[in-house]
Amino acid sequence: MAGDPTKANLWTDADVYVSFDLSAPLPVNIDEPFGPQWHLVGLLDGDEGFPEGRDEDTDDKYAWGGLLVKTSRNHFKLTKSFTALEDNETVRRLVWPGSTATKIKVPKPEKVKVAFEVREGEKKRRVITSLYAECSLDGDRGETETDLESATIAATIFPTSDGDLFDRQATPALASISVLPATLSVADGEIGALAATATYDDASTADVTADCSWSSSDPTKATVSSGFVTGVAVGAATVTASYGGQTDTCAVTVTA
Repeated sequence: MAGDPTKANLWTDADVYVSFDLSAPLPVNIDEPFGPQWHLVGLLDGDEGFPEGRDEDTDDKYAWGGLLVKTSRNHFKLTKSFTALEDNETVRRLVWPGSTATKIKVPKPEKVKVAFEVREGEKKRRVITSLYAECSLDGDRGETETDLESATIAATIFPTSDGDLFDRQATPALASISVLPATLSVADGEIGALAATATYDDASTADVTADCSWSSSDPTKATVSSGFVTGVAVGAATVTASYGGQTDTCAVTVTA
């Protein structure tokens, strides 16, 4: 079966952050936590996930003979939902905007910033509203004897004037690794050093020499451990570094 399994995702944990301050700064990158202006929604229903709905009006234009020649699209609307399992201040403010600790008022949705974060081990992905969203209760609020109290909240995402809906942040994906030097000459019984550098899809790099799996095509000529090559006997061998499904090699020559 064709494909790249490293690009398949199974998100095992998630959070929703909300800021009622539209000027709240965004984290610089995926590894920076959200600041004090952002509030956690709390426990979420993982079975419900983050369903997304898209809606727009389309108008098909036909020529004589019934040939479709153009489709116009407008009134695009995007909603993204989540089900909160906690009754905390943030959830109550989303469900009953405008209410107070002692009064429940007719809800009037307010503009908020919303961030959706999913995680799988060390891998994370975020989408954060570029402009703002308006949140409302989607359906009935669950209050039963046998189930956890829950509230499904639908966030309607409003775009910027340029049509931007979200800012995206994600753990960089490994694109390749390179071993330097590409060729190495060591004397019999001596040690030479190799370095492995990982390049990610955001153009960032990292030294992964210590994290690679190293192997030699001919251990009777040269052995390798953690990037250190030891000459065993006169001859040649190919040393391979493997990391995250990527590989690169170095041609090793052992001299007398």
